[in-house]
Amino acid sequence: MRVTFLAVGNISIDLIHTEAGFAERVAGSSFYAALAASRLGVRSGVLAKCGPEVKPERDLKPLLEAKVDLSGLIRSGSTSSYELFYRGEDRTLRLRRVGEAITREEVERLGVSCEAALLSPIYREIPKETLLEIRRRCRLLAVDPQGYIRRRIKGGWIRFTRWNPSRGLEGAADIIVTSKPELPYLASGRGDEGKLKSLLDSGAEIAFMTREGGAEAALLAFDGKVFRIPVVPPERVVDPGGAGDVSAAAFVSEFLRTGDPIWSAIFASSVASFIYEAFGAEGAPTRRMAIDRLRVFLMRSHPDLYREYRTRLEEG
Repeated sequence: MRVTFLAVGNISIDLIHTEAGFAERVAGSSFYAALAASRLGVRSGVLAKCGPEVKPERDLKPLLEAKVDLSGLIRSGSTSSYELFYRGEDRTLRLRRVGEAITREEVERLGVSCEAALLSPIYREIPKETLLEIRRRCRLLAVDPQGYIRRRIKGGWIRFTRWNPSRGLEGAADIIVTSKPELPYLASGRGDEGKLKSLLDSGAEIAFMTREGGAEAALLAFDGKVFRIPVVPPERVVDPGGAGDVSAAAFVSEFLRTGDPIWSAIFASSVASFIYEAFGAEGAPTRRMAIDRLRVFLMRSHPDLYREYRTRLEEG
């Protein structure tokens, strides 16, 4: 299995409750991330597990249409399932069913090879030995530890618990991606900026706090500094689900392309804005769409950034 961008994490069947209504859909962080990266023009694949009840030709049709490589989809056990309750961007999770772990042996058997991998477990399905094996098979490794801080309690409700990236990642991650609600469970420090900066002590070169969770701005830490990244507003809000996963995928794929972390974070903000406007990742934009929206936003609201990145915005 050889791709440019690999999204790792189990597929899930999600029951979504939002102010706009109810939806049941096949989802998961890897679903959102791979679809977004592929629509942005990056050759993408999924490494994930699901049960036989998930039919790719029916349930993963958006991935197939986007030409996402599904050779890393392992049909085994039962499919993970979450129930998600949104109030604005605040989210409560209930884990209805736990999927199987992705093993190191399965990574070896598939012959995984990629330029960049984004590991986003939804509930502890990527053990450390699997993570380290993928590290050996990619040039750039990004990790969103969301599934490591989740703990299932009575009734299946999810509560967050502290998780130490230094011990859990052993310095393997180049990039750590998180959100404002989850950051306090990963790091200590004064305020969001201090906490995000402390994630660099784990060995990562970049730490990125996405806009997910109602943050007024995204935050980016690298070279010992923290930068505030403006949030590109959506035209309407239908469903915030998947915005963080898509932000992460957009950032990693754009950083792979340009090597510019600030530009990549601004670009990711534009890509994520489209996700709010539809259920799931159906609204994931093309690169051209994201650039066009970003150009207008920066011209109107951040002329300094527009001038700095004008050439890139005009060239697309």
